[in-house]
Amino acid sequence: MIDYREAWLLPLVFKLQGSVYARCAIFAVPSSLLTIILVMTEAWVPGYREETMLAALDSSAIWAMLTAVLIFMVSFRTRQGYSRFWEGTGLLHQMKGEWFDTVSNCVTFTISAKDSNPDVMKFRHTIVRLMSLCHGCALEEISGIEGRMET
Repeated sequence: MIDYREAWLLPLVFKLQGSVYARCAIFAVPSSLLTIILVMTEAWVPGYREETMLAALDSSAIWAMLTAVLIFMVSFRTRQGYSRFWEGTGLLHQMKGEWFDTVSNCVTFTISAKDSNPDVMKFRHTIVRLMSLCHGCALEEISGIEGRMET
């Protein structure tokens, strides 16, 4: 996990570890260079846009294409994030159910013992508390929070 504790905002913004800037540059730099080349070509070869039919693309068509691509990308990323969230939520509930089944099985096995025996009740309370502690430790492990949490 990336540690975001920084004293100043600038080192946090320009941090390369875990940043998307390097991956974005792979697409942004060639696109920028192509744009510069097209603009410079228009200056060097007049009428180039008309000959290659680039002049037919007016600003509304360009904005429509850009909007369509952005809507597709945003909806895809949102759908992917939504499915990841529900998969994680389902797995957490499944883990909770497994802990509950384990505790209920352990407590069920003590039914044949006499209920008035204080050792049986002590065992039941202990096993429930231990499984609750195990569940809490598992949740802390997958949370990614390092260090000791205050109680």
